[in-house]
Amino acid sequence: MGTRPQGERCRSDICGGLERLRNNAVSAQAIVQGAPVSCRYSFDNLLALLHGHAPAKVDAVALHRRRVENGHLSVGLKIHCLDEGSQFTTLVDGLGGAQKILDINYYKHSYASLCLVLPPVGNARSAILLMECIEHFTGSTLFSNPHIQIQVCSPGRLDARRSALLAIGFYLGSDTLRRYTLGELATSFAKHQYYPRGRRLVLYDAEGDFDRSFDWWTKDSGKHCLVEPHLPFESGRTDLLTGSGSRLDIQNINLLSTLLVHAQYQGYWSELGMQCQQEIELLLERHLLSGLIEAPWVRTDDPKSDDDDRFFAALQELMAYAFEESVRIKKKGRLFPRVFASRRKVASFLAGTRYQSGHLAEFCRKCNLCFISTAVS
Repeated sequence: MGTRPQGERCRSDICGGLERLRNNAVSAQAIVQGAPVSCRYSFDNLLALLHGHAPAKVDAVALHRRRVENGHLSVGLKIHCLDEGSQFTTLVDGLGGAQKILDINYYKHSYASLCLVLPPVGNARSAILLMECIEHFTGSTLFSNPHIQIQVCSPGRLDARRSALLAIGFYLGSDTLRRYTLGELATSFAKHQYYPRGRRLVLYDAEGDFDRSFDWWTKDSGKHCLVEPHLPFESGRTDLLTGSGSRLDIQNINLLSTLLVHAQYQGYWSELGMQCQQEIELLLERHLLSGLIEAPWVRTDDPKSDDDDRFFAALQELMAYAFEESVRIKKKGRLFPRVFASRRKVASFLAGTRYQSGHLAEFCRKCNLCFISTAVS
């Protein structure tokens, strides 16, 4: 067999190198700027690895991972491990090793030893099941674990005001009452040169991977439901760093994000989203907290939003009010018993009214949400 000319070999080597770069999906800009590269492993490989430890749950995730329920947004999760992370060693090795899975991702909580990025799924149930599968595999608890910080990722960038409502709604709707410090909200991108995100509960993505292949509910000209096979935005997420998160936190964030994103991007639930937004604003106004919305809850391109202290002052006011209310309710003997409320009560809670019927209640009923009384951590 004859040898190829040197110029041809050189071109082949260059083309091969470029193809390897494309296959690795890491752009030169990402390397230079330190942009996060989200998920460098196959979802199927992850499920195959987990299957032996939780076969029924893995099968359920595999079956429903692309299913969008009632027009909800898809859900992505990031697991920030604040201890040494040894419980994840076998999992990471099985997916390709730390260099491929962890080291390539520049983004993580400032105190974290690792950040494991999970592939997005079409619904909150599947996201929770996936977390439970990892719990079975690692033999360690992920939910409500002070050493695990859960970040919930939602497609679509909310504007500053709706980001504030998302953060406030999450905090007031959680089944755990938390006290945050500003340091606990710091990530490796807090002061990043190209993607500064500050120390916030709500974070925009840094233009990493984005999966559009989830159904989007919109309306046709006759105002009937029309299901599009892709999300209407090509990139952009609004994430929420919950801290020690629960299953209910994931459900609530997914619900609120869906309503607010539909309101902003004219989705099928846009009118309901606007109603929810107005009800939360009225709830804050009744409790003399409406000024909190004006704080910079998310870092945007606006230079005025870079004030971490102003954001944290608003969060501190919200925390103080919530803890004062929890003490008041506890004295009446209604705080710690696990009281499961009806779905209509959940809708009333989110809307800031008492046992309100109507579209918002119906939406929450369809979401199959549950709500348990707040406990102080």
